[in-house]
Amino acid sequence: MKKSFLAMVALLVSAPLFFTSCNDDNGPSFHYEVVSDGAFIVNSGNMYSSIDGSLTGINYASNVAVQKVFAANNGGQSLGSTPNDGLVYGDKMYVVVDGSNTVEVINKKTMQRIKQIKTTELLGAAEGKSPRHIIAGNGHIFFTTYGGYVAAVDTVNFKLTAKYKVGSFPEGLAGYASSIVVANSDYAKGHGNISIINLGTGEVETRNVEGINNPQKVFINNGNVYILDWVYYEGEYPNSVEKGESAIKYLAGNKATKVTDAYYASMLNGKLYIISNPYGEAKYSVCDLNSNPYQGTTTPLNLSEGVFSPAGIDVDPATGEIFVLSYNQGENGYADYYSNGYVKRYSKNGSYMYSYDTGVGPCAVFFNVGVKTIFDN
Repeated sequence: MKKSFLAMVALLVSAPLFFTSCNDDNGPSFHYEVVSDGAFIVNSGNMYSSIDGSLTGINYASNVAVQKVFAANNGGQSLGSTPNDGLVYGDKMYVVVDGSNTVEVINKKTMQRIKQIKTTELLGAAEGKSPRHIIAGNGHIFFTTYGGYVAAVDTVNFKLTAKYKVGSFPEGLAGYASSIVVANSDYAKGHGNISIINLGTGEVETRNVEGINNPQKVFINNGNVYILDWVYYEGEYPNSVEKGESAIKYLAGNKATKVTDAYYASMLNGKLYIISNPYGEAKYSVCDLNSNPYQGTTTPLNLSEGVFSPAGIDVDPATGEIFVLSYNQGENGYADYYSNGYVKRYSKNGSYMYSYDTGVGPCAVFFNVGVKTIFDN
């Protein structure tokens, strides 16, 4: 099976359920199947209350959620301040820790640290500040930093192989063929834009796009690019004024057009799983981009029971099961940002399955995904 950058990013972000293989020597027939045996919840903690972040591990076989799995297997050592994202790639796990300026490299079986990448040492004090989001492919991890860079790091020797200057305060990124598309948020000041990295030449094009203000995530389906764009703020806090809207937008040249309302989103097989209006009466939906790539076809996602205060959504690429993160309700009736949260797990049809406790500030989900060889009868 050809493992191009596109194929590996597809496996990690929106994996197909089957890869097929033909055998030219009349040997046993087999195919590859994407499998998942668990999920990990990244908990950001609470920086203002000096609560460090943590990692919650959910084992599908035992149906048990274990708190602080990194600390438990590393002598009680904290994961750090404000972890923000993570993924499994090969036999390793990578967790991006914003406030500590680190990327933790972890053995996914033992949960023990292999390497702590200090991003300010790797890239420079300014360039490596606040790592944010991560993808992987072709033997590398690629992560954004608020210093305005995307770093490419070899997953064998953990050396920096390239760094790319992008826009202001980059957030999410996605790969397609030999390119990476980066969402530059401008720290919600309203002048966000998009960078396109050509991995073959090393060139970077940073493009201002009409209709893009505060981009957070990038989704790519059949070569079409979609941006999760949030509201932005004019003026200085506490007198700043909210502007714009939070939505999925279709990128065409230097212009973006709205597809559907969204605040949190995740994609699997060309379908966006969406939460909009999380701070009011949250709405859940699925936007199918396959049949109508420019506008999508949006239908309600009817979860059999909701959550109190949504904090994120993701979909297991092997099972299609849906995970929704949430804060608990505090004594004042509002979301409690200082205590443990929870995650609810649903079938791919939205039927409630299980609820698990998480750490403080659940913010991201990633899955223990691999490829299994299945021999055909």
